[in-house]
Amino acid sequence: MAPPRALHPAAAGVSVLDAAALARARDLAAAAARAPREAILAGFRAPSLGVETKADGSPVTATDRAAEAIVRDRLRTSSDFGGFEILGEEGGTESGSGGYRWVVDPIDGTRAFARKLPTFGTIVALEERGSGRAVVGAIHLPVTDETLAGALGLGAERGGEPLRASDARDLRSAIIVLPDVIDFRLAGMEQGWAAVHTACDRVRGYTDCWAHALVIAGAVDLMVEAALSPWDVRATEVLITEAGGAYRARPSRVEGKVDVIFGSPTLVQRVAELVFQ
Repeated sequence: MAPPRALHPAAAGVSVLDAAALARARDLAAAAARAPREAILAGFRAPSLGVETKADGSPVTATDRAAEAIVRDRLRTSSDFGGFEILGEEGGTESGSGGYRWVVDPIDGTRAFARKLPTFGTIVALEERGSGRAVVGAIHLPVTDETLAGALGLGAERGGEPLRASDARDLRSAIIVLPDVIDFRLAGMEQGWAAVHTACDRVRGYTDCWAHALVIAGAVDLMVEAALSPWDVRATEVLITEAGGAYRARPSRVEGKVDVIFGSPTLVQRVAELVFQ
């Protein structure tokens, strides 16, 4: 006899998801992140792609909006988790009930996408509404067709294989990622940006969730980012810690954003001393 179906968490007023529910939410996040892949690749490098500038100065395309609509539909139609609130970069907040909220970035790295660089991806995360803590995260990279997914207490994986973050301890020889200096300048962290370049021999300028995936998988030892929005980091928060790495965040000087460091636990502590002053 089949076990009785669990009540819809949002409808039932469940405040804490157990391991089985977290696993289902993880699988849904991964499926939702993969869902717009065809639409995104159709727009990638398309000669007719138009790029607009939003009020905050960041770029957006029709593909971003179409991709978010696909992700929202996948989440909204879930029999288990479709009642939760959804926050998306392009569409704002869609009301819901329960103690959790989906957070969506349909194309993380729109600037790269528009410039025909393959470092973009789709991010879907589930966070606790009260604490803001991420409990589920998924990153899909359309160009390489890779999906990283994880949930609190359940580990992180890519294509069924467990992911392990770096455990590097030598800052001088580690591969460190610091993206565009303009973001550090706006966040008042330009001195820290320079300090990391002084302390490390291998600093690289990888960007977007593609770079996050490299850190989560241990290919890169650590990354520092300044002035990120919630949809940029919620999935990384859970994925890096479930992969055995460390994650540090603080409110940015740019209102409503956060500055983050993640990667090897030893190096996160050391780099935090350089940039979080």
